[in-house]
Amino acid sequence: MISDKEILELADKLAAAGCDDGHLAGHEEGVEVVFDREAESRDEAMRSAVAQIERCGLTVKRVELDREAIAVLDL
Repeated sequence: MISDKEILELADKLAAAGCDDGHLAGHEEGVEVVFDREAESRDEAMRSAVAQIERCGLTVKRVELDREAIAVLDL
């Protein structure tokens, strides 16, 4: 389990890498970063978030898409 101090240090690293639109939470598997990111596409938003996280020396284990984040258009 990650300490509060480690989460704060990690938040500073992520913000310096441009991840100031992510929120951190610690849990049994490590750390979760939840993003609210705008981009040209969903894929670009996810790719840029993963790249910024990896620049901090972290490994991304999985990416999940929040179902509420998907816009559905009536045709």
